[in-house]
Amino acid sequence: MTLDYISHDLCPALNIKQLYKISSMYRDGIYNTPTVSPDVMSKMKVLALNVDDSESFLLEENLSIPFSVDDLSKSMDQISIVDIEPPPLIRDHSGFSFLSQSL
Repeated sequence: MTLDYISHDLCPALNIKQLYKISSMYRDGIYNTPTVSPDVMSKMKVLALNVDDSESFLLEENLSIPFSVDDLSKSMDQISIVDIEPPPLIRDHSGFSFLSQSL
């Protein structure tokens, strides 16, 4: 595969940093060998280092979540850990004696 083929035909929507990241992680499923030649990888690396850092390195980096932590906690069943009996291996080990103490 050539750099031109990867960047223009295979994945034209991705920038060079994204292509480099994917190419460096992807390996052949049968032989566990890199599928992109070292020559193409080195060209990608040089180009990726010369690209403005304002471009996202990861694919569509979005650190926001569409719900609040409060919404998430309300959707979970409430359980009391006091009602949970530790397994015998843990209960009988002195290092875990704090688990049997009342809170």
